[in-house]
Amino acid sequence: MDLEKGAESLNQRGLGSRPQVALPHSTMIGELKLTALKSRLATVGVQAELVGEGVLICSTSGSEGPGGSVAVRKLAKGKVEMEGNVSEVYYIVRREIYNLHALVTA
Repeated sequence: MDLEKGAESLNQRGLGSRPQVALPHSTMIGELKLTALKSRLATVGVQAELVGEGVLICSTSGSEGPGGSVAVRKLAKGKVEMEGNVSEVYYIVRREIYNLHALVTA
């Protein structure tokens, strides 16, 4: 009888699948200042322009077109959003945002 219950639970889960496990989240400590990010990006060769309240558009000098720019937005409650295609500029901007914060891993 116990074998039947075990077989039923295995069939419900699917053969070879694992139960879902919640992953720990990392936390970034600090307040992002877009002006500080803009000056830091200038030192690594990325042009950045504040186009509105809480929006920074970042690109390199040779990156015209849709793939060469990233928008960084500050949202409510300390959240930051990056929008753009995954490109060299994206990874540079992300790295510099990380460098402006302390990262606590779980």
